[in-house]
Amino acid sequence: MVSPLVDSGVLLGLSDPRLSKAIEAMHKHPETPWALEQLAQHAGMSRTRFAAHFREVVGMTPFDYLTNWRLGVAQTMLRKSNSLKLIAATVGYANATALTRVFTQRVGMSPSVWLARSQGKQEATDI
Repeated sequence: MVSPLVDSGVLLGLSDPRLSKAIEAMHKHPETPWALEQLAQHAGMSRTRFAAHFREVVGMTPFDYLTNWRLGVAQTMLRKSNSLKLIAATVGYANATALTRVFTQRVGMSPSVWLARSQGKQEATDI
């Protein structure tokens, strides 16, 4: 028996014929206020089975994955100098404040501090 190269994660989720449909939907439409029922429908599964199977295969809940995906898109957009207001709308947050709150909670710093650090700059307040 050949063991898989990856035993969990998005690559394994994308290789799952059911989960891939839900993951692709999240990727294509991060702005959508997804409900578990909608994602399960994309996968052709019940909500309970979808949630359990997603966590088992991908290694996190569907909504943790969605949040991580949204923040990754936000980081890409920050690097391209998009406004927080535009980014928030693009990735499914009601406003820049809501995005900043989730970003800071997950990443450990505000979007502006993250951007400065990712560009190799030190903020005056960080010195």
